[in-house]
Amino acid sequence: MKTLRMEYRGYIIIESNKIEGWFMTECNTICGQSIEEVKYDIDGEIKGKAIDQKVTIYYKGEFGMAVNKVEGRLKDFGTRKWAQYNNAAYVNMIPKRKRKVRGFMQTYNPYLVLVLGWDHADIKDGMEVISDSPSMTVKQSRHMSFSDEWTNEADSVLDAYLEKEEVTVLGDYRETKGFSSYNGKTTTV
Repeated sequence: MKTLRMEYRGYIIIESNKIEGWFMTECNTICGQSIEEVKYDIDGEIKGKAIDQKVTIYYKGEFGMAVNKVEGRLKDFGTRKWAQYNNAAYVNMIPKRKRKVRGFMQTYNPYLVLVLGWDHADIKDGMEVISDSPSMTVKQSRHMSFSDEWTNEADSVLDAYLEKEEVTVLGDYRETKGFSSYNGKTTTV
């Protein structure tokens, strides 16, 4: 995972392994801004550089099923208020070989990871073949809906893959890593 280092108006140095979890390692109060104002400015600058870049998105499927992977061009991402969630994770992108913008939002028990570039790690398909004949193939889900095994499997693959140095994580909104849609706080940096 790459580390982001940025100077802000010559007074602040930011270090992070992922954009939405950055932290300040040095800050002089000369800049005259609150920490929240600085976060807003830097998040906007980072998002601006990521727009229209190739991105791979990992998200939890409908009905609590397997974690899916989709590739495309990034249009917007972050968190916003949605119903009772103060920081629901969202992403808008144009999928590969498509023309229209598609959006994803994760509210309760979120699982959304944005990685810069294409051709990243694949997550195992959620279905397995239980019967195969020349005229019919029968598949069934490997786990029950909303089972923790779905995210555990995806986390084991993604955590190992994201440790590579050439991988840049734009956003990591996983409840398994401490992100909450209610308050947006993350316990990992």
